[in-house]
Amino acid sequence: MKYIIDTDPGIDDALAILLGVRNHLDIIGFTLASGNIPVEKSEKNLKIIQDFLDSNIKMYKGTVTHDCNHETAEYAHGKDGLGYAVFPDTNTRHLEKMSAEDFMIKASKKYKDDLTIVCFGPLTNLAKAIKKDQGLTNRIKHVLIMGATYDPEEKEPYIEFNINGDPEAARTVFEAPFEDIKVVTHEIGVQSFIEKDYVENLRNSDHLLSRFVALISEKYMEFCYDHYGTIGLGAPDPTTIATIIDPEIVKFEPAKVKIMTHGSERGQSKVELTDKSNIMVSTDFDIEKFRKLFKKTFK
Repeated sequence: MKYIIDTDPGIDDALAILLGVRNHLDIIGFTLASGNIPVEKSEKNLKIIQDFLDSNIKMYKGTVTHDCNHETAEYAHGKDGLGYAVFPDTNTRHLEKMSAEDFMIKASKKYKDDLTIVCFGPLTNLAKAIKKDQGLTNRIKHVLIMGATYDPEEKEPYIEFNINGDPEAARTVFEAPFEDIKVVTHEIGVQSFIEKDYVENLRNSDHLLSRFVALISEKYMEFCYDHYGTIGLGAPDPTTIATIIDPEIVKFEPAKVKIMTHGSERGQSKVELTDKSNIMVSTDFDIEKFRKLFKKTFK
């Protein structure tokens, strides 16, 4: 299976990319979204990540601005998106001239059902590709999304960041006739975390990538503690990519998903489990299996 990763790195995006590449996923391209940080900063961060990985996966810029509920999340990811780490803007890597949506369309024609689109941020790029070429949904069978919410015990609706970033785009994607859409929800992402002591101890690792993980994670661990009471590194996007590496980590069930785009409910995702659906939503996960995978990758 080939993979396109649509990303807005972002600390947990960076960790997910590291996890995917180090576990030998066949990633054919990165498309840049505007979400956690603006596309320009995402571009710089993706180049930095590829430097640490010593990889040369092609990169494609997505929509810089869009008419949506756009806000960035420097409060979680830091001013430049990689926590407290500051890197010089001297990277000579370049992005391809083709746009993100055009690359998705081109790749769908070449690889068809041997291609999965993995989305870590707002769904603007994929929605634009669907609108530009409606045959895309017949060629690509598989989409994996980090976003939306599902908690039957929650009385007050939670506005999840990625869906709220561009609700119209999210609605376009969730209503598209893909054969298989898997969704790792906010709740699973918050509960799936790596212990703080382990992450901090990676500073002393013999492996450069592991030290990089510790370096960029400090800010995000502070955010997780302040917002969720988690003593450790929350891992929404790493958990999402982990479902590819080990399908037993997350349990999915069929569901109807409605994205609200108007009025006071705009940005909400309403999820209802059902008997049969092309959308599968995460309902449970095995945190020990996830931690085992993470710790095997970053020692």
